[in-house]
Amino acid sequence: MSERFSWVPDLEQGEWLRPLEAERFGSILSIVTRGFEAYARVFHPVDRDRPRETGTWQRIDEATYFDGVGDIAALLEMERTTWGNAAASCGATMHPEARYARLVRRDHGSSQRAIGADGWRYGDPREGCLDATPLTAASVVLARHTATPADGIAAVWDGWGGLSSSAGVAYLVCETPSAQSTGETVGQVAGPPLLGRLVAAVGQGISRSRSMIGSLPGLARHDPKPGSGLLAREVAAGPRFALHGGTGRNYVLFEVGATDFAEAGWPGRAPWVDEVGWAQSPSILWPEDHAWVLATGIDFASTIVAGTTALIRELVRTSGLEVLPIRTDADLTWDGDVLNRPK
Repeated sequence: MSERFSWVPDLEQGEWLRPLEAERFGSILSIVTRGFEAYARVFHPVDRDRPRETGTWQRIDEATYFDGVGDIAALLEMERTTWGNAAASCGATMHPEARYARLVRRDHGSSQRAIGADGWRYGDPREGCLDATPLTAASVVLARHTATPADGIAAVWDGWGGLSSSAGVAYLVCETPSAQSTGETVGQVAGPPLLGRLVAAVGQGISRSRSMIGSLPGLARHDPKPGSGLLAREVAAGPRFALHGGTGRNYVLFEVGATDFAEAGWPGRAPWVDEVGWAQSPSILWPEDHAWVLATGIDFASTIVAGTTALIRELVRTSGLEVLPIRTDADLTWDGDVLNRPK
């Protein structure tokens, strides 16, 4: 493959994944295929914050803390951390089948942010997307475990707002003078926290947040046509690779190898990325020789990798990633975290 990040209209490239459809939908083997030596779960990073002045949210009224404050970011210490740290702070047990809501002792579906015993307030990991920095760290390893590191396919779900047309994208703009990334804390997950996203989660200010509302009818102000979004008209109107028929898992395919994602600047080259700071990862990524596959379910807060035992062992040891080996029969449903079920 010669041209990086070019569109692939040849859907035969994805046919090797068709056995996924024979598996129980939502199971690990419906996300990545059978037949690999080992499997692992990559946990998406968690942002956390605490007041700089007190070093803790304990005994602080969150509802009034920002009243009359112009520079919200200056009041908060922010960093990126792991599910394991969140679990330890909230008295839970981290393990391969963990559910994040269970780790932070929160009801399923609740949007309330958790305050741990260490005084940090824990946000939610990003669903459907492995952020650019950990994807780059993983890709450096993935490139070493394939005979075709420069050649492969990235499948991007076509349901992300604004890809095929301008429908489904809204921007809220609010100036936050000091909204810029802070330095990385030693020992935390690699990559600076996305301060704008975190401030948005706090609910007090938004630097420039993208809202994925494409699935909600009636929100667009007009009826945009294919080609009015990020993707060129030919791509927007082109064929889709469909998995799990009837579930809306339709993907646009692009020529791209692990070595491309191993470069930190990949978001600036990917045609499906609008805001570099919010770069959307591929939903599925594989090399031409099918030596491994990486997949992120559109509503999963973690990514599954299947490959050789050597690959999985190296990913587990890779700095900047939180990875645990996982069995193919693991239960990743909302109630599957048996160790942390409420008593």
